[in-house]
Amino acid sequence: MFGKKKGLAANEDQMKLDFKRTLFVGFAFMGIMCFWEVYDYIMPLILQRVFGMSYTEYGVIMALDNMLAIFLLPFFGHLSDKRNSRLGRRTTFILWGTILAVAFMICMAVVEHVEYGLVTQINMDDPNAVYDYVQQYGSNWTGIDKENMDKFIEKWQNPEIQTWFNGLKDGTIELTTEQNATYNDFLSKFYETQRLIAAQVRGENVGLLVAFIIMLLAVLVAMASYRSPAIALMPDVTPKPLRSQANALITFMGGAGGLVSIIIYTVYNMLAPERYSASHIWLFVTLGVIMLIMLIAFMSVVREKKFVQMRYDEEKRWNVVDEEEVHCNEPLGKEKRMSFFLILGTVFMWFMGWNAIKSHLTTYATTILKFEDSFVSVINILNGAGGAIALLPVALLAAKFGRKKTILMGVVIAVCAFIPCIFLNDAMNKIGLMVGFTICFLVAGFGLVIINVNTLPMVTELAKGSNVGQYTGYYYVASMTAQAITPIIGGAILDATEAKGLPGGLLFVYGIACIAVSFITMFFTKHGDNRPERKKKVVEYFGEEE
Repeated sequence: MFGKKKGLAANEDQMKLDFKRTLFVGFAFMGIMCFWEVYDYIMPLILQRVFGMSYTEYGVIMALDNMLAIFLLPFFGHLSDKRNSRLGRRTTFILWGTILAVAFMICMAVVEHVEYGLVTQINMDDPNAVYDYVQQYGSNWTGIDKENMDKFIEKWQNPEIQTWFNGLKDGTIELTTEQNATYNDFLSKFYETQRLIAAQVRGENVGLLVAFIIMLLAVLVAMASYRSPAIALMPDVTPKPLRSQANALITFMGGAGGLVSIIIYTVYNMLAPERYSASHIWLFVTLGVIMLIMLIAFMSVVREKKFVQMRYDEEKRWNVVDEEEVHCNEPLGKEKRMSFFLILGTVFMWFMGWNAIKSHLTTYATTILKFEDSFVSVINILNGAGGAIALLPVALLAAKFGRKKTILMGVVIAVCAFIPCIFLNDAMNKIGLMVGFTICFLVAGFGLVIINVNTLPMVTELAKGSNVGQYTGYYYVASMTAQAITPIIGGAILDATEAKGLPGGLLFVYGIACIAVSFITMFFTKHGDNRPERKKKVVEYFGEEE
């Protein structure tokens, strides 16, 4: 693969990842993950609580970004490959994409704020106000909607339920396990009735929904315009043998950005503990400011053309120039092409499994397991922190065992960790349920970090310098196609379990099955791996080149 293999064998052990350069490049991905962490957490709540959508309906909306990404990510990746401005191939896209995304996001937040104001003309957090509304306007509801409304009315007329509601709100009572099961059943009907009221308000103000969707589409296009260029910048400035380590550091930067966002919405939840106690406009404004700060940091320290030239100089110095990348314009051979498709198949299947769970985590945890919104934030914080801590050992595993074996390990870990989630339900001891659910997600998150860090370098290993952006786009076609499909399937599963009284854990059965298939596709992959290296000191993996 490389020009002088003897030179590679003699010198690869001496190569070091330029920590500072990779860190600087990671500011772009940090801003991207800031956005997506808030988006994945808050958008389902907005669509369900403010616009009154069902699981399936908001699953379709949540899939929009992934549907667009299928076409836009390879397009913008290819466009950036051909770009040659004074800022470089990728930086122009990162600059204007971020600015446009923030501008459209604020417009979207304003529309949501207006819709929120209409919904909360009724005191949605007060069961008495909701009760009065459905008594007056609920006669138009039919089928399962009317059935849920009737059950809410019946349960709220029970003085014992009212005593529990007020006592738990004030923190003056505790419920037994049996009482808690009855109360949780009441909450399910109360939350569903809240959603039905929001849906009725939405139907009376269709123009606001249309405006929200248009602004949302604009945000998603803007985000797509610079995602592939931002990710392609890592392989642009990193020699091939070091890309798993570099991707681990980039992923760490993304995790740090996500952690910042998790802290933001955790504080938001603490300030607005009730479901309808505040709109989300200030959350989005804060997010926009942080994204712009990260953009400023990126533009201040990244000199793309200089960094790319430094990479070429390092490859020449250590005699690891890829002759195919420099001189060959031919398409991939049959075996490499098959491996390329198998890698994309692995990406597709693990995203099918993980995103089905992740995109419904907030509503699953709050509606089915009856956790508080703030506890979901805690799960996300711990998951993000655990993923960040895992990045160093993941980089070491890839260097020691190779990318393929490391990915297979990650799949096994994720599957084993998610299996107990199938059996967790709100009838269990609350503390035990919270601890068990959190541990499962922490361990699964470690496995998924292993997969995530190593799949992109396997794709770019098969690319040439002239089409890294395009191949990065193909990687995201696989991941985003999965993420376009699977929220809808996951939403349909949850809707079916709610309608038929089936266990909510079926969502995890589906997710586990998809992730398990990715083991098979990776097992048969033959190209795109890195050679395992000799045992080295930890500092050598992330030391700067002197």
